[in-house]
Amino acid sequence: MKNENRKQLIIALSIYAAFTLTFLASNILSQAAENGINPELTESIAGMLLGFLAFPVFCIGLPLYLARRWGLEFSFWPRGKKWPLALGVIVLYAVLTQYQPIAAVIQMRIPFTDFLLHFVSTTLFHVSYYPLFAVLLLPVIRKNYGLAAGVLIPALLFALYHLAGFYYFPAGVTFRMQVLLFATFTASMLLYLWTESAILVALNHTIGGAVGLAVNGTLFNQVDELLIITAIIMTGLFAYMIVYEIRHRDRPYNRGFWLQTEIDREPSA
Repeated sequence: MKNENRKQLIIALSIYAAFTLTFLASNILSQAAENGINPELTESIAGMLLGFLAFPVFCIGLPLYLARRWGLEFSFWPRGKKWPLALGVIVLYAVLTQYQPIAAVIQMRIPFTDFLLHFVSTTLFHVSYYPLFAVLLLPVIRKNYGLAAGVLIPALLFALYHLAGFYYFPAGVTFRMQVLLFATFTASMLLYLWTESAILVALNHTIGGAVGLAVNGTLFNQVDELLIITAIIMTGLFAYMIVYEIRHRDRPYNRGFWLQTEIDREPSA
C-alpha cells in the first residue's frame, strides 16, 4: 500500500509540474509577443497552451480521471452535511473576507452584462484549480503524510505556481502576495473539507478573483476566443461535477468532518 501511495504521489506532483511549466511557457510567449517578437504567432501559441493544455488537461482532465481511477475521497457537493448549511458558511466567509471589494464594485456601477462576461472569463483561472489541488493533490498527499500536510502542501504549491505567472499576474511573484495566496488557499482547502463541496468553494474563489480584478481596473468584458473557450470548459466541468454527484450520491461514504477516508482510520505500522 505504501508503494502504491508513493507512486500516486509522484504522478500527481508530475501533473502539477507539467501544469506549472506549461503555464510558465505561456507567460514567456506572451511576454515575447509584447516585446514584438512575432506577436501574432507567439500570442496564439500562448493562448493555445492555456486553453487546450494547461487548464483542460493538467488542471481538470487528468486529475479527475486519476481521482476516480485511484478511488480517492472527494466531493463536489455536500453529502455528510445539509447543503443549505454549507452554502450559508460559504456566503458568510465571502461577505467577511470580500465585503470592501464587493462594495467597491457595486459603487462602480458596472453593467450587469459586462460583469457577467467578466465573471465567466475569470472562472478559467479560479475554478480550474480545484480538480488538481483539491480532488487530486490533497487526498494523495494526505494518504502519504496526513491531514495537515494534505491541506498545507497543496496551498504552498498553489502559491508557488503563481511565480510562473510573471506576465499574467506580476503581483504573484512578490513575497507579500505569496504569503497571502498561501493563507487564502489554505482557508479554501479547509472550507472544501468542511463543506464537502468543490463547487461552492470554487465559486467563492471565482467571486473573490473577479471582484478583485474589477476593483483593480481589469474588466474582461469582451466576447473573444478566450471567453468562448472558457465557457465551454467550465460548462463541461460543472456539468460533470453535477452529473457525477447525482449518479453517485449513494456511494459508500465515511461520514464525518474533513472527508475522512479509510486510510485515515488505519493504525500506523
